[in-house]
Amino acid sequence: MTKAIAENTDTKEVSVSPFDILPYISLSRQPNSKQSRELVSFIVGLLIKHRNSNPKRRKVGPKAAERLQRQTAAIIAGLCYGCVQRDHKAVAAPKAFESDFWKRTDTLICNRAFWANIADLEALGLVEVFKRKRIKSNDGSFISVPLAIIPTSLFQSLAIKYGCNRRETLASDWALCPSACGTSTKALRATEASQSFQSIDPYSLLTFGHWPIFSGFNGRTRYTGMPLDAYTALKDNPAWETAITEKLSLMERLNKAVLGADIQGCIQSPLYMRQGPKLWLGGRIYTKGPDTFQTITKEERKHITINGEPVAEVDIQAAVLSIALRWFSMFPDISPSVVIPPLGADPYQFKELSRFPRDAVKHWVTVSLLRGKLLTQWTEGTPPAIRQSVRCSLVRKAVLSVYPCLGCIGPEVLPCPSDVLKQADENQRQRLIGWSFGQFLIRLECSIIQGAIDKLLSAGIVALPLHDALIVPQSAVEATKEAVRANTSGTKLPLTTAALFGCINASLTYLNNHTKKDNH
Repeated sequence: MTKAIAENTDTKEVSVSPFDILPYISLSRQPNSKQSRELVSFIVGLLIKHRNSNPKRRKVGPKAAERLQRQTAAIIAGLCYGCVQRDHKAVAAPKAFESDFWKRTDTLICNRAFWANIADLEALGLVEVFKRKRIKSNDGSFISVPLAIIPTSLFQSLAIKYGCNRRETLASDWALCPSACGTSTKALRATEASQSFQSIDPYSLLTFGHWPIFSGFNGRTRYTGMPLDAYTALKDNPAWETAITEKLSLMERLNKAVLGADIQGCIQSPLYMRQGPKLWLGGRIYTKGPDTFQTITKEERKHITINGEPVAEVDIQAAVLSIALRWFSMFPDISPSVVIPPLGADPYQFKELSRFPRDAVKHWVTVSLLRGKLLTQWTEGTPPAIRQSVRCSLVRKAVLSVYPCLGCIGPEVLPCPSDVLKQADENQRQRLIGWSFGQFLIRLECSIIQGAIDKLLSAGIVALPLHDALIVPQSAVEATKEAVRANTSGTKLPLTTAALFGCINASLTYLNNHTKKDNH
């Protein structure tokens, strides 16, 4: 039996993520390098000794050892791939009745074998299991905390010993198993996808979050309840009917197109939109489950095909920074301090920023804007390479010297400041303003991407949405760039046509094995 840990899983390990987005463990991978195979072999040896030492259990024979090797490899791959790249944070365990998940993994491991192996790994001190529970939130409602699994320090030390703890080698150490992606024909896959989609509640394709609260010196984000589905949100806000209807229509069309296409190189998954507590906050589209086109690495995305055709990625160059600069330029008091790089220039290497590593500048700008709080020191999630290459204070000083308007985040730059100010007391207000500004930038970014998706779907083109980009067949690259440009001149965004068009430099990143131009 899996023991319960008497702790709230929404504390240290996973508190920065809403309850519904703790990622599932990947069970579609196998070891693909010498060091990863050695790690799996060592742990399998420990499992065999553990099982054989119990007189009440059947001895592990050759066939059982072979099966145990395959099953354990899938679990270890999932823990390494899902936890190492997230600073050893927890991954969620799927429920037994989630047949869509287990159907994709049954060639490697089934539900019953998964839990038997997890129980043995826990007995060996290699993993901890946080039992699913319901906790009472601040407003008196109950929140379901997912069943989560996290590798222990012993597991981490073994991963370090065998060289399986480096983020840059995760994809090569633990390869996505081709059989998990499916090898059926397009017609059969379309039929399965249609049946799967019909079982999904349409209102669950759009969820609305709650206003966050903040705790601790670093302002750790916590959420006051489970997200609301579209039906519940509509009952509470009847004036949102038109907007919700449009969003649901887009998500239904997108799901039918994506799930009905023959997509290889990743796991096909339903998509849903996560809106903030107001329509002007948030709105990104996410996949469900592990090893989807959103969760695999950029290197692995090179091998995706849509209906047999290689893909390309069309993105918005320096999306968050470009949109923020154009938004600040709309305010007469701030516009004199707005500096907009010319087309063709890299906003992250503009002027004196070229003296600093591009990744460090990009990380500082993106995290600062999305948090709505300018970083004074590197956060926990900062990649070690950035942390070791340059001091955060130096990057901050350089960015503000080039883009001084970024220091103007406050209630006056929010489109609906009254929505925010009435939600928080004096202690929470500034943090909530910053959070709202970041979510508003995401809303603008999503409006561009989703407007382009709408046009592409009308043209019969399958588009896979990333946060600031679209993965499309290579033959649809020009149509995608035009759809992005055309959407910037629409009237749905609170920016003028000329201003918004200037901030969208749709750059092309080919995800194939030949020429690659990365303008992220």
